[in-house]
Amino acid sequence: MLRVFTLYSGSSANCTVIDIDGRVILVDAGGGIRKTQKALESVGLSLSAVEAVFVTHEHSDHVAGLSTICKHFRIPIISNDATLDAISRENGDIDQSLFCPMPSGACARRDCFEVTSFHSSHDSAECVGYRIKTAHGDVGVCTDAGEVTPEIRTSLCGCKTVVLESNHDKNMLFTGPYPYRLKQRISGPFGHLSNEQCAELLSTLVSRGAENVLLAHLSKDNNTPETALSTVGSFLSVHDIKVGSDVNISVAPRSEISHIYTYN
Repeated sequence: MLRVFTLYSGSSANCTVIDIDGRVILVDAGGGIRKTQKALESVGLSLSAVEAVFVTHEHSDHVAGLSTICKHFRIPIISNDATLDAISRENGDIDQSLFCPMPSGACARRDCFEVTSFHSSHDSAECVGYRIKTAHGDVGVCTDAGEVTPEIRTSLCGCKTVVLESNHDKNMLFTGPYPYRLKQRISGPFGHLSNEQCAELLSTLVSRGAENVLLAHLSKDNNTPETALSTVGSFLSVHDIKVGSDVNISVAPRSEISHIYTYN
């Protein structure tokens, strides 16, 4: 059985769970140990079942929980050298013996799954997304990107389940209270994907086999779940893709467990 869901998703904390026949990996660990353990226990899992944390990049909303979680459960921390170096500099108490370098574009294999990273366009040391290959279908995770690069598109094509950033509504962002420089950073090529950029990419991914989507990393101030779903749904409809029949789409909540996509 394969289960894919987020424990929390947004500017405060991010963590995606891939449960493959009881073998669990996390993509990022931005929440504290108690919050993460409680969330996992609510779906019959535990941090003791986690085999590795694959880190996308070093920003605190993706790594804040690493130090305590990995200290108490001795979980390997996997990412590229640049990201691991940045984590080490910004988290002095983290146990570097748990670091497992994996160059961007490389693949980590276990008997029932394999994880491949790909470059993502974001203002960090070396941000990546991940594609997880399983017997129940592939899972793609891309939660921080300023633009949809050819590498991102190629890496996510063919994934059955996709956790994809839909960070902001452009109108809400540019008419909102953020300083101009921050607005430029968010909307720039190393910032975050808008609802429209997410929708455009999804039109390709659905045509290439995506069945289930979690819209992730929604901005608290520049987006709403309703806006993201409406924008994505409207764009897909224009391209003759019907939400609910051709693809299932839900929003990953900021501080609660998302819908759990399950495959037997």
